[in-house]
Amino acid sequence: MPYMTFPQLKYSAMARIKPVMRILTGTAAAFWGLSLMVRQLSSASFLFTDLLLPQVVFYSLFALPAGILFRMLHIGFCFLMLKLYCGRPIAVSDLFYAFTAQTKTALRLSLVMAAFHVVPMIPFTVFSMKYTGTMHDMDLAIALFCYTPALVLKTMLNLIYSQAVYLMLDFPACPVKQLLRDSRLLMQGHKGRLFYIQVCMLPFILFIGVCTCGIGMLWITPFIYAVQTEFYLDLVTNRH
Repeated sequence: MPYMTFPQLKYSAMARIKPVMRILTGTAAAFWGLSLMVRQLSSASFLFTDLLLPQVVFYSLFALPAGILFRMLHIGFCFLMLKLYCGRPIAVSDLFYAFTAQTKTALRLSLVMAAFHVVPMIPFTVFSMKYTGTMHDMDLAIALFCYTPALVLKTMLNLIYSQAVYLMLDFPACPVKQLLRDSRLLMQGHKGRLFYIQVCMLPFILFIGVCTCGIGMLWITPFIYAVQTEFYLDLVTNRH
């Protein structure tokens, strides 16, 4: 059985979420509202000192908890979507699943995924903190030199371990190390396909989400999560 193409994933996802869009938009509103509050933790490091090294240390210390909390909410949204695809009733409260069930595993996995985001960005963070407000052409080139490898590394890690959350929800007894290993194995030969799908979803985010001053994200976010869930189910269904 061939793997689903992006148009197939898209239309299947839209058909699945259409009957429950009221609940999904409410969940998206709670998700983004809480996420914006959580991300303010990352900027709190600037309140403590003007020195570069302490700022970087504080930034990392604050960014990790913020990233963990964001990914705990992400786990909840994935859980809600899996419930929907299993034909079970869903509720906005499903967003907080990781805080009430599988909490230890969710925390450990969220810590790993948050580190994948924070650690590669440290060189760029150091540079941006040091030269904020005094950027010249050469400085901009160095900033891009620092940011590009971090972006590539973050993208690769996110693709390789993108299925770990769904595997955690499907196999709650698995330790984090095995979840990461299974995601890596599951994504062999599919990283390019998932990257293409993510690129195809960018126009939806840009033209609907951004052009509506973010309000459109209440509808786009459930669609994105539905496509991601379709992708995971397609992978495990067709796995040999």
